[in-house]
Amino acid sequence: MRALLLLLLAIAQPLPASAQTQADLKAQLQLLLQWLPGDYDNNEQIVRQSGGGLSPTVNGPVRRIHSHFRAVTAPQFGEHVVYLEEYQNNDPRQVTRIRLYTFAIDAAKGAIRMKLLNPVDQKTLIGSQGDIASIAQLTDAEVKPDRDNCIVWLRWVGGQFEGAMTPRACDRDKTWVDYQLVIGPRYHWVRNKIRALKDDRIVAEPTPGEQWLEQTKARWFVCTVNRSADGDMTKTAYFTTVRLHDQGGEADIAWPDGRTLTFVIHNRAFTSPSTEEFPLFRIHEKGKAVPIGYAYAMKGAERFGLNLGWYYTLCYLEGQEPKRP
Repeated sequence: MRALLLLLLAIAQPLPASAQTQADLKAQLQLLLQWLPGDYDNNEQIVRQSGGGLSPTVNGPVRRIHSHFRAVTAPQFGEHVVYLEEYQNNDPRQVTRIRLYTFAIDAAKGAIRMKLLNPVDQKTLIGSQGDIASIAQLTDAEVKPDRDNCIVWLRWVGGQFEGAMTPRACDRDKTWVDYQLVIGPRYHWVRNKIRALKDDRIVAEPTPGEQWLEQTKARWFVCTVNRSADGDMTKTAYFTTVRLHDQGGEADIAWPDGRTLTFVIHNRAFTSPSTEEFPLFRIHEKGKAVPIGYAYAMKGAERFGLNLGWYYTLCYLEGQEPKRP
């Protein structure tokens, strides 16, 4: 009960860094570790960048990035460890970054300390987001920690966590890393620049210009696919089951007529960050931007369907789907 009270106080009445107590920081760390694990995607940012949901995808200046964050028990690195594996272009084979984050509170700084560990042989870890036991077996010799002056300091500000490295501290080869992030209950934003020590101009930009990489936490759905050869809804029969997430997740379906159909769930957002969003689901012939059919569901819907007669999909939030006989 006391821990819950401290957590509620930390959320409702955030204190300045100088006034943060050990109990405040501990409650905030618990909340951060509750929020962060999951899958994140910036598909909605790419949709806006491309001009709309049915427009051809434009992958510049911001790239599409999907991130897996997994809590892992690895006491050799710290009490609180999170594994990150991310890929680009909606292709899990195009892995762009693998990291371990360790979290601890620092009462003197009035902040949560996030330290980055870089696995030496990242290729051997690809896919570990689905098998975190392999992460727990890593040794100190198999990771290379960032220097202490490259630590990210996270603070509770206005109902979210805001973090950054100390300006100009993480320096190397006449440059310094300007790394910032924001973590909320359903979003993860990053802004990362390499700046010149001489004049702070940007010399490299993992995220372009001064833009943020705006990722939203994905929900996973399990969808049954039914078909009727002649389009008669009374003759619909089970065909297959697919699994996909709601942040631009896709599932290919080999249809009996020789076509490959692609089912997509796109969580259409009308503000940024996504405070008002509605699931949009559609079916395409693979490779074609304009769908055969699509529909919206109510905000926060945990069940929805699309019925075209010859094609019928019924989706459930993962864990709530009925068991097939």
